[in-house]
Amino acid sequence: MKQAAATVAIVLAGVAILALLHWTTPGYAVLTGPIEIAGRQEAPAETAEFSLKVDKLILSELLVFQRYGKKVERGTGGIWAVITADASATHRTLLLAGVALRAASGRIYMQSPRVDGMSQLLSGKELQPGLQQRGLFVFELPADELPGAELVISREAFPRLTSQLAMSLNEGSAIRRTVLEIGRDPL
Repeated sequence: MKQAAATVAIVLAGVAILALLHWTTPGYAVLTGPIEIAGRQEAPAETAEFSLKVDKLILSELLVFQRYGKKVERGTGGIWAVITADASATHRTLLLAGVALRAASGRIYMQSPRVDGMSQLLSGKELQPGLQQRGLFVFELPADELPGAELVISREAFPRLTSQLAMSLNEGSAIRRTVLEIGRDPL
């Protein structure tokens, strides 16, 4: 009888340990996720594949720009966050395909498709080793999501086991405009 009780106790302890290991082991997505490197606005940051320096954060309610030779105006129910940055590749030519703004709430805001065709966008431009490329990242988001936001940049749209740069933005130093005309206003 004592031997059966000891066996049951050992089996239950084993099940409890296995359950604890199962609940505390990170999932596949976490294990193979991006290797995040932290940076901050106005200070250069570098990954193994590229370097980036976020210069300015400009907030606006109305965005005006040229697309294929025509003037385009875009309003929003939230706010336009326009980020000026300098980027270059480290060792080989590449594109920055993963461009997003991660709010403090954890929500991810991808670069707005409403500005596709804007020639000043940095995403989609080839970065060459040692040559600085200046451009913009443009996001549309609710105004209350901006405090504590980070610009998240990577070579791949969905990075796995590769570098991802998370640049914290300084909302206090943001330039605020009612109308921002890209190409006319000094950025």
